[in-house]
Formats: sequence, C-alpha cells, structure tokens
Amino acid sequence: MRLWGSLVFLACVCTCLAQSHVRFVVTGDDRWDTRAPRPGLDENGVNVTGFGRVTSAIIKEKPDVLLLNGDLVGGGKTDEEESSQFDTWLKTIQPVYDAGIKVLTIRGNHEMHCPHPSEVWRKAMSGTHANPGGGPVGEEDMTYAFTFKNVLFLGLDEFQGPDLGVNQAWLDGVLKAPHAPHVFAFAHKMAYFSGNHTDGLDTVPAVRDPLMKSLAAAGARAVFFGHDHLYDHTSAKLADWSEDQAIHQFVIGTAGAPFVKGKPQPATDGVWTLGHLGHVERQLGYAVVDIDGANVKIVYKTETSPGVFEVADTFSYAVKG
Repeated sequence: MRLWGSLVFLACVCTCLAQSHVRFVVTGDDRWDTRAPRPGLDENGVNVTGFGRVTSAIIKEKPDVLLLNGDLVGGGKTDEEESSQFDTWLKTIQPVYDAGIKVLTIRGNHEMHCPHPSEVWRKAMSGTHANPGGGPVGEEDMTYAFTFKNVLFLGLDEFQGPDLGVNQAWLDGVLKAPHAPHVFAFAHKMAYFSGNHTDGLDTVPAVRDPLMKSLAAAGARAVFFGHDHLYDHTSAKLADWSEDQAIHQFVIGTAGAPFVKGKPQPATDGVWTLGHLGHVERQLGYAVVDIDGANVKIVYKTETSPGVFEVADTFSYAVKG
C-alpha cells in the first residue's frame, strides 16, 4: 500500500509538471508617505498615482495570480481611518480583480497601526476580495496556502504576536503533505538584509532559519518579501549546499511607497553565505514569474518612464521531477 501510494504521488507530480503555463506577478508596498503625503501621488493612505501605473502594467502582463506582499495602506490611528484607506486601496486595485486575476494579499507592519488590525483586515479582504481559507486557527485570511495548477502559494503573516514570526508548525504540516511541485512563499519583512530596514527576520534567526530551511527542503528556490522600498535579489545557501540548492530572496517593495536608499550588504549572515545578484532603487516595479513544466523564469521590470516598464533582472531555474 505504501509503495502504491508513493507511485500515485509521483504520477501526480509528473502530471502537475506537465500542466499548462502559469504566470504570476509580485509587488507590494504601495502605501503613501505617512510623514508628508506627496502632492499628485498620495491619497488617503495609498500612492494612487504610482500604484495605478503599476496595476495597469500588471493587467497588460495577463497573469493568473498577483501576490501583494504588504503595506498596502499607510495605516490609521483609528479603525475607521484605516478602513477608509482600504476603501481607497480597493478602488485603485479593482481593475485587477475585474480582469479576472486572482489577488493574494499579506499584511505588512503598516496594516498593524489601528487598534483592531485583524478585524479591519478581514473586513477589507472579504467577499470577492477574500484570501483563500484553510489557514491555521486564529490566522484565517492572513496565513494560508493556495494551489493553482502546479504551483503552491504560501501567504505567511508575520504579525500574529508581539514578536516577529511565522506559524512554522502549520507550514511544516503543509510542506510535509503532498503538494504541487512549485513552491513560492511570500511575506512582508525580509529574511536577509536587503539594504535599508534593520528589523527583518534576520533579527530573529531562530525564526528565520527554520523557515528558509523548510522551504528549501520542499523544493522552493525563490521567496518574496517587501518592506524595503526597493528591489533586491539575494541568494542564500548553507556551507554544504551547491549553488543549485541556494534559495533566492526577492525583495520587491516598489509599488509606490516612498523610495529608500540602500546600504552595503554583508556577504554572510549567521550560517548563511549570501550572494548579491540584483539591486534597483528609486523606481516603481514588479516581478513576472513564468512557469512552464519544470522551468521557472523570474523577470523584474522597473519603470523607466511613466507607465513604461523594462527588464532589469532575470533568474531562471528548473525544479527536479
């Protein structure tokens, strides 16, 4: 029975790898400047102008799925203020939903500013804007797994407690069960320093290291974050890993939040050796991920003139069947 089950699973993996082409897009951090809203750009918590150009470009890419990695709004001092900001955000992104693109969202630290952030988030992300169900108890609509054809998407909320973290026990259960061959996780605060913020998961290696190791063991080669308002592509590997085993961090906080200037990045972080492969600052942008069978191609596009996005970085790999 065990052999038969294994053969069935392998057959399913082969079938999944043979499924038709999948395309998804990743971006995030489209909030306004909370200190001084920018005239002509910012409106009620959102950079409606910049994010509007990004969403128009995304629709033209015709993806199946869009991943948004947090800081969708600037955040409010009251629940009512933050809910109003989400109304503006939903109005700005509605054309993406209308185009039939599946939108998956995750919270950033700016979604945590109001007194009751979970209630405000669930109200905004409801109905036709709802995230997938099936996450851990208490984290509904915030932490979840979503399978589309041959891809497993993992939305990981980092803000369930007073300290930064993810639900590793739930994630381990998902990854140990049979799942689609392509695995992509996304969260808000980055695993490795990407040039600006110093409050990412690198400050809690006891959280970061099990997360990244479990994803790599499940076959993930790319993980997506935001938080820094720039683009950064960094590889990370352990001493006994080959380059083909390295997991690649893509920080894509380029949907409209105030741009930041990066600082020098280290070559190591604890047990990890880091490779710095791509970096773009002070431009809007998004990543397009194309999956054909076992092959994956990630292309980052940056805005070179208003509404015009061109290729700035690429990375390709193949999963093992």
